[in-house]
Amino acid sequence: MRIHWVVFDLNGTLFDPSPISRALPPPSDDAATALSLLNDTVFQAMADTLAGRYRPFTEYLGAAVRRHLVLAGHPAEAGVEQAVAAAGCLPPFPEASQALAALADAGLRIATITNSPTATAERALTEAGLRDRFAHVVGSDTCEAYKPARAVYDNGLRRIGVDASDACMVAAHGWDLLGAHQAGMRTAWISRGEGRRLDTVPLPDVTGDDLLDTARAIVAANTAS
Repeated sequence: MRIHWVVFDLNGTLFDPSPISRALPPPSDDAATALSLLNDTVFQAMADTLAGRYRPFTEYLGAAVRRHLVLAGHPAEAGVEQAVAAAGCLPPFPEASQALAALADAGLRIATITNSPTATAERALTEAGLRDRFAHVVGSDTCEAYKPARAVYDNGLRRIGVDASDACMVAAHGWDLLGAHQAGMRTAWISRGEGRRLDTVPLPDVTGDDLLDTARAIVAANTAS
């Protein structure tokens, strides 16, 4: 693998989604619920993209939270506003800064192609103290579609100004790596969260347990090629 750009997914990959569920009444305030809500949110976004529709990412999250609350026996609006607000400023995983530094020290440039709106991603990275590490931030609003649609990666790569073969997509979601692979990108999977890759997802170029482990694997693979 020989690349010059590393492109990150944000939600669930660079940022910890746990605060989404912590805004909800118990027993919904756990990490597993946060991942489930994020998955439900992305599922809706994917379905709308396939159906030729587009709406803001926060609307999908609000719908996912309301359904979860009702099924859990709570009022439909009990914490929705707080959960959506929390999703807009998620904290980075503890090793995020060190992982980004390792990539930068190896001469690799860093960007993100995210399902979040660009302004939300910019704000989250700034509040996390990580914005200066990113040369480009490309949100779903720039093409009005959601990953893993091929158009999202093509749009992001065009805005970054890099060929797909010269970039590696880093994500903790197999569906994201599937889309990136189909767009011609290299891929790096963080196993935290999913635990095991689905057999239908193309084999990633590198795999790591967390952000730092994955960053080191990317540097090693890039140096060896």
